[in-house]
Amino acid sequence: MILVLLQKEQGLITNFNPTADKLKIATGYACPDTAPCDAKYFGFYNQVYSAASQLKRYTEPASSFYNSKPVGVRSPILLHPNARCGTKLVKIKNLATHALYIYTPYTPNDAALANLTGIGDSCSSYGNSNFWEYYSYWFDAHANLSSEIDDQGDAITSDWGTLIDDSSCTETANTCSADFDNAVATWNIIAGLKYVTGPIATKYKSAGGVSGQLGTISRPTETINGGSNGDGSRQKFLNGFIYRDPTDATFIVLNDVFLYYSETGGPSGSLGWPTSDASCTDGNCGQDFAGGYVMSSQNNTFLVLDGAIGEYLQANGGINSPWGLPLSAAETRTFGSFGTGRIQQFENGTVYEKDDTAYLVADALAAALADVGGVEVVGWPLAEPVRTGGTLSQLYSAGRVVKVGSEQGVLIPTDSLKALRLAGGMSGYLGVPTSNAMEYKGKDGYLGSKQAFEGGTIVRGPADAFAMPDALWDAYLTKNGAKGKYGWPVGNAKSTSRYWTQSFQRGSIRVSR
Repeated sequence: MILVLLQKEQGLITNFNPTADKLKIATGYACPDTAPCDAKYFGFYNQVYSAASQLKRYTEPASSFYNSKPVGVRSPILLHPNARCGTKLVKIKNLATHALYIYTPYTPNDAALANLTGIGDSCSSYGNSNFWEYYSYWFDAHANLSSEIDDQGDAITSDWGTLIDDSSCTETANTCSADFDNAVATWNIIAGLKYVTGPIATKYKSAGGVSGQLGTISRPTETINGGSNGDGSRQKFLNGFIYRDPTDATFIVLNDVFLYYSETGGPSGSLGWPTSDASCTDGNCGQDFAGGYVMSSQNNTFLVLDGAIGEYLQANGGINSPWGLPLSAAETRTFGSFGTGRIQQFENGTVYEKDDTAYLVADALAAALADVGGVEVVGWPLAEPVRTGGTLSQLYSAGRVVKVGSEQGVLIPTDSLKALRLAGGMSGYLGVPTSNAMEYKGKDGYLGSKQAFEGGTIVRGPADAFAMPDALWDAYLTKNGAKGKYGWPVGNAKSTSRYWTQSFQRGSIRVSR
């Protein structure tokens, strides 16, 4: 009410360089129509404070003014300071209007109402009609929205459909929003009329409209040239954009991701059109695009995750994936004969990407990997880590790296993995490895290997690698192992209810279980 009063009396809201004379009688307080203003109340602060206090007093039941022009009653209101112009009955609907008609005790006559922006007749007064005009334009969003929509004409609004809901257009609403079958229209004093139609309107509604994550409508729809990625359109909202791709699919791009997206060329750039809505958790956002996955963090850093890394994230929750958030950009690395790929640091470990696969080496396995020489020795990971009880392992080009509790990491070479699998894996009789494979030379001069496990040994000879339990291994060693009369194993150990049996180059050994 005070804002409108300042504008109605001296035009101070829209005057950016008011004179001292206007400021000293800003609200017209103590300025009767029939006498000069009282200098005791001069000054902007004095005027605003006095007017606000007086308006408040008018609404207090103990005030002598309270029963003058009471709420809910049709009261005679003067048309002009000249009493001979007469009165008109006005029904006062609320205390604010009650206070207004005591502060400015005149109501416009028919001549004034017929010419709101001009001059009526000698009995016309304009104080409250001017107040109504400013208040309606600034605060009656519903009336302004309806008027603006009517002004657009059928050429614009014919495809909007039926009005569904305009309940947000309350007297105190900063922005009035009307929901139609195929459109959403909004109005406020600063932006005026804004509207969104078609598939973008459908998406906007599904995102909560004005009260949703996008906020109010900012700009009209614009056509976007996507180059070789095809053309589409987009529309700007307070907190982001809705993009409509060449297939008419629509996706939300929030402002923080948009800034980076636009720097890469937008739909015509390497990322192409969005393929999902933005997803945000605790200030971190991620979004799928045709050319990769974009992440933004709370500290406004952005990363494009493409290739197999991006595909994994797109399929596994993005910013909520098991990898956690990325901590650096991907780097190209070459590991000798194992070839070239990329590595990237994430919250929960390091991701290794080779060709069309990407796997995390969890922090818990990093020390074990280092124990066996790192990826320079074992090559690229070929699968995600596997935890079984207290054992953590992961398959690499050169074999399986195993971490048992707090023990040092051990590598089971690739050519021993088949024997391990046929023996029941690490949950079978062999158990987990207790050492790395060591060179083991036979009587024939062949250089093979042996690797100890909790319950046995894997021996690799000229035929292949084969597993044997401790009982067979001990018996084998009593005959000098590969240097003895039996030579190298040629098959895995077999068991019955009573015996272990295993074949060798020159015979077989049987021991009790």
